[in-house]
Amino acid sequence: MRLRSIVLATAGVLVVAASATAALTGATALPAGNLVKNPGGEVPLGGGNGVVNVAPVAWLKEDVKGSDGRVQAGVQVVRYVKHEANGILGTARSASIGGGRNYFSGGYPASISTAYQVLDVSGAAAEIDGGGVKACLSAYLGGSAFSPATARVDLQFLGEDESSLGQLHIGPVTRGQRQDQYALLRRASEKSVPASTRTLRVSFTAESSTGAGWEGYADNISVALVKGGSCDPVLVVKCVKKALVATVNPSAVAPTQRVRFAVRGGKTKQAVDGRAPHTAKFTMDGLKGKLTVTADVSQKGGGTITLVKKSTRC
Repeated sequence: MRLRSIVLATAGVLVVAASATAALTGATALPAGNLVKNPGGEVPLGGGNGVVNVAPVAWLKEDVKGSDGRVQAGVQVVRYVKHEANGILGTARSASIGGGRNYFSGGYPASISTAYQVLDVSGAAAEIDGGGVKACLSAYLGGSAFSPATARVDLQFLGEDESSLGQLHIGPVTRGQRQDQYALLRRASEKSVPASTRTLRVSFTAESSTGAGWEGYADNISVALVKGGSCDPVLVVKCVKKALVATVNPSAVAPTQRVRFAVRGGKTKQAVDGRAPHTAKFTMDGLKGKLTVTADVSQKGGGTITLVKKSTRC
């Protein structure tokens, strides 16, 4: 009993010492980048017609029963095709979001399909319990033209005993929001990570009231933890010596590779910056009225995010 007390006390000293070292060096126990494995469903190569039901690696099937009492088909990965048609997304759409060769889809035939992963964040327990840690959740969500099928992504914060401490949701992207078109639209949200969180459960669900749940799609599913930074890049616009200066401050999740700036008002001016700090300077000649500044931010492994801000002439 005496020996056990000594061991526990020694362990406590080591923990305190490690925490002190981390504080002095600025080191962090937070895992970096996207915590989701196979976040774009790239493995294995998906089927090309949406009815093959190729299961994504690293994702677990959650058994869901339909109205007839039968277990539904699991989430699948589908290969982008050259010409977008017949409920299958095209390679041009993949290129526009950095989507790779596959995307997630509901299982065929199923009205609802769910797959999930459990992410261990217990190594960052001290920082999470100390507060100030944010969870960043994002994905591209959508569906097929004229289909009522939708997709959503949910994130649960779980304690050591697997009790639920809170949730975060993105989606669904409805048929109306897609304007009856094929679409993958970026959705993102963030939330403070509750104290005592030790695991995260991220799930993708595709469903439809008409039975065609396999036409609900997702790609680039991301879960990240940040402290002292922003989940998404931030566009800052200000006037400097009668010129408009636009700057993109990077996110703490994914590195910025390139920014394509544009300012519109009477005419359009553009600039591209591929090196940090990502900034552009625009003179006022030819610009009039209220100005709209946009920044298309290309992120490594995260596709392109479009930021928009209104401004006045300088």
